[in-house]
Amino acid sequence: MRIFYDTEFHDDGTTIDLISIGMVREDGTELYAVSSEFDQAAVRRHGWLMANVWPTLPTIEPARGERGLTRLDLAHPDVRPRAQIARLVADFIRSTPNPELWAYYSAYDHVALAQLFGPMSNLPAVGIPMQTDDLVTAAKLAGLTPHDLPKQADGHHNALADARHNLVMARHIDTVTSRTTR
Repeated sequence: MRIFYDTEFHDDGTTIDLISIGMVREDGTELYAVSSEFDQAAVRRHGWLMANVWPTLPTIEPARGERGLTRLDLAHPDVRPRAQIARLVADFIRSTPNPELWAYYSAYDHVALAQLFGPMSNLPAVGIPMQTDDLVTAAKLAGLTPHDLPKQADGHHNALADARHNLVMARHIDTVTSRTTR
């Protein structure tokens, strides 16, 4: 069964720091988690992340009379330590029959997922695919360009909304290629 996912992350050219991950299986089962450990200060210094990703996260305003910036709501149920996210992701994938990972421009997503477990060599040997298939490549093989794929109406850069949209794009590719079974 295919699992469509997306990650949001801060990339400084050396480190890919996971902000959030969203996963959707073909049967509709979902997982969403936001890291409690990403570098909020680095994200605040990154204009694109502040404009596009930060607004999708569970945040809280400073208390009345308190000085400061909006910050991640560490008490929100979607916000978790990386080790807990790694366990949730591993359980989600392992509970999927014959799991296949799929993402849109998947290279960084796979690295962000793999780094939940530490270096690539720590990726669990059983039950977690060692690679992620790419929707862009599947579209090309079907004779489509990224512009031929369905457009996402809202929720851009929320990892779960993006993962849901990845499923929509995959179904479109399936229709074009007349693929009826998986």
